[in-house]
Amino acid sequence: MRFTSMIFVLVVILINSLFNFNVLASSVIETTKNDVCSTPCTRRYGTYECWHDCLHERYNDGGCVDGRCCCKK
Repeated sequence: MRFTSMIFVLVVILINSLFNFNVLASSVIETTKNDVCSTPCTRRYGTYECWHDCLHERYNDGGCVDGRCCCKK
């Protein structure tokens, strides 16, 4: 009985994750020809984190713009 219940719970979690993948994906906004904004900026994820991630993704610069982390080529 417990094994069947556990399988049922896992199947429900799997089905739920398949239907919610679009909701969890972060949207990408192009602000200009050379800027790409994706991750929201928060208190813990600020300008330095944006800059670091942009450099890691091979952009030249990055920072928080209008609440989003934007990278510049």
